[in-house]
Amino acid sequence: MRIFQPLPYYQSLKSRVEQDSKFWKEVTMALVDQKHNTEILRNRYPIIMFQGSPPHELYFIAIDNQEQVIIGSNKKTVATYMVGELEVLI
Repeated sequence: MRIFQPLPYYQSLKSRVEQDSKFWKEVTMALVDQKHNTEILRNRYPIIMFQGSPPHELYFIAIDNQEQVIIGSNKKTVATYMVGELEVLI
C-alpha cells in the first residue's frame, strides 16, 4: 500500500485551496464510487475498484471498510490487502 497522491497531470488542475490530502481523498472516493470499472471476488467478498492509466502502466484504486484509499499496480495485491484487513476484523 502507498499513500495516495494525485497523478502528475491532475496536480495542475487543483487550486491552492484544494491541496490538502482530505480533498484528494474525497475526489478518489467519488471516483471509485461513481466510475468503478472493475470488480474482483476474493474469498467470496466482492471488491469494487477503479482501473486507470495506459495498459503498460495500470493502477487500481479501492476503498477499504475504514474509508482508506488503497492504490496499487496489481489488482490481486490490492484485493489481498483488503481481504487481509477483513480477516483481522472478523
